[in-house]
Amino acid sequence: MVPSAYVHIPFCDSICAYCDFVRIQKNESFFSSWKEKLIQEIQEYKISSLHTLYFGGGTPSLLSVDDFASIRNCFPTDIEEFTVECNPESLDEDKLNAYVALGVNRISLGVQSFKDDLLKICHRTHTASQAISVIENIKKSSISTFSIDLIFGLPNQTMEDVKKDISTFLSLDIPHLSIYSLQIEENSIFGKTGVESCDSDLEADMFEYITKTLEAAGYIHYEISSFCKPGHYSKHNLAYWQDKDFYGFGCGASGRVDGIRYDNTTSLKEYCSLGPCPVYIDETLTERGMDAIMMALRTKFGLNIKEWNVKYQSDFKEHYAQVLDKYREYFCFEGECIYLKDAGLEILNTILVDFMLIE
Repeated sequence: MVPSAYVHIPFCDSICAYCDFVRIQKNESFFSSWKEKLIQEIQEYKISSLHTLYFGGGTPSLLSVDDFASIRNCFPTDIEEFTVECNPESLDEDKLNAYVALGVNRISLGVQSFKDDLLKICHRTHTASQAISVIENIKKSSISTFSIDLIFGLPNQTMEDVKKDISTFLSLDIPHLSIYSLQIEENSIFGKTGVESCDSDLEADMFEYITKTLEAAGYIHYEISSFCKPGHYSKHNLAYWQDKDFYGFGCGASGRVDGIRYDNTTSLKEYCSLGPCPVYIDETLTERGMDAIMMALRTKFGLNIKEWNVKYQSDFKEHYAQVLDKYREYFCFEGECIYLKDAGLEILNTILVDFMLIE
């Protein structure tokens, strides 16, 4: 059984300056053919059970309730965690109530910052007050858990700005936070206009402040970019980090079935005329094992060495002895598992690069 499914909704009202995902401004002329192909793609798998379902994008909350329901109804009714990514400007109370009726029990809200000047720099179309209002509406609904996204290292963002964002987050009593350092992607608006990355020392200071402040407030830092109150892990994302298979549906989606990864076409025109046109990625067992290591070491749960040895037909401790010795002060072994203790972004990336250099 494949436990999880991701559905990519590629449409947005506007294009954020940092975004390099497959996305396009919604155009009614091809929307119906896109929806028809998406439903056809999902139904071909005849999915009878599912642990987690995630609608991402793009902006899934742009869909009308009827369009949303027609896609959702392609999946089983009994799903433990059903997450929908939303933007504040397209999530009102009526849509929220409709989501609840359709089995949605987790919202991931794209806030990015609680400062209006930074939102404008990012080409976001909501305001901080709108975001706060939507957060309060979610808390009053029967949605069982929710998360917001924030970004640090934005152009002109100061440490005081980061402190204000974290302070506002804590004051709103939100169960989960996904917080990312800005990455300048070549095909994003930032990339095309020559915006430069944040000073690396300032970025490290921001991340250290974020981590220490949230942990002091009782949040669990369970993945390098993810913090939650006890019991509010993202079960869907854990499937990725714990090396599980998952379906990827829609234009621009990626998936993994029977250990084989695939990428659907990123051309909306091709998707609407021909369907997903998946390209299967021919990975060696070693490459797949390396992916599992990279994902697992991002989390506080780490890597189960015994399971990895069986699945990837190798001896982890023997094969990677050089890396394990070099960074022994950062590694912790507990039972069958290995994890990184107190690893910041920079040291995590350095260690993962060294893992990849081992043939």
